[in-house]
Amino acid sequence: MKAKVRALTTRTLQQAADSIGAVLQSKKAHAALDIQRLRAVRELATLEDNQLHDGLTGIVFSKDRALQLHALLHSCAELAQHIPALHIIYRASSPAHAQSYLEAQEEIVRFLPQVQFTEESQKFKPVLLGVLSQIKTRQVFFLVDDIVFIKPIDFDVCVGINPQQEVLSLRLSPHLRRSYTAHMSQMPAALRPSAHHTELLRFSWFEQGNEWSYPWSVDGHILPTAEVKVMTRLGDFNAPNTYEGMLTTFNGLCAERGGLCFEESKILNIPFNRVQTEVHNLSGDVSPEFLLTQWQQGQMIDTRGWRQHQPRSPHEEHAVSFIPRALPKRPRPSTPKSKA
Repeated sequence: MKAKVRALTTRTLQQAADSIGAVLQSKKAHAALDIQRLRAVRELATLEDNQLHDGLTGIVFSKDRALQLHALLHSCAELAQHIPALHIIYRASSPAHAQSYLEAQEEIVRFLPQVQFTEESQKFKPVLLGVLSQIKTRQVFFLVDDIVFIKPIDFDVCVGINPQQEVLSLRLSPHLRRSYTAHMSQMPAALRPSAHHTELLRFSWFEQGNEWSYPWSVDGHILPTAEVKVMTRLGDFNAPNTYEGMLTTFNGLCAERGGLCFEESKILNIPFNRVQTEVHNLSGDVSPEFLLTQWQQGQMIDTRGWRQHQPRSPHEEHAVSFIPRALPKRPRPSTPKSKA
């Protein structure tokens, strides 16, 4: 009897799959295909890695938020040392927003000359692939324009990590107790001192959910460039949100990799608003047009108050205040640690 029920169920499922052009596949067959897919990425990434050298490069995604992009890079210039080359991929939906990016570029290169701007004038994927083709460092990280730096950081620490063994997150820390995006309380993964990096804590990816199971995040994770290039060529996506979602389908590559974070979150995502339509992310309701007006009036976001704040979630809504735009104050060079 049970065998007949299983046969009927299978036949019904197959008919339903056929009706929508889908393929019915067993869990075992799916797992085997996934293993082959991950193996192919690793082998292609090995060939890609031969063309790279040690180092770190960043890519920032921005749309209609020149003021917030300026806040991100201004706070980075004030708090970070050894800032790597940064590529800005931006999209403007109106002439006014396009003009704000031209003005932002002119101001930003005055204090971060290693920043390059690329307009997303065609589909997102070929633009991203074009930028990735210029990157020759073995490590890459992504940022989005509603992030700000809130604590000092020396990017040289990131360069000393092998991203094929450990993925460092700039946003995670032991102080986090909530996931804003999932709208739920959540404790961090079990953290312990890293055996190889004295100022970092180590944890296991996928031990906890949400942000603690998101190694391919575009919010400040240090990733292996070779694998990112291969996955980007293979994947289907239309914008940063679906790009990040595509990357998570390769989570199996990180099954054996550890996670790393600092004692304090170095960056904070402040979702003032939502400018994309792909994913209905939770966000505040500060109008992008209001922020554009502030930019046109010569204002900048005042990020200084958040530097005393200890985030409880990687994303938090905060009130925004403005001050007249000015060049950032450079951080003092770090003092080399004496060797015992």
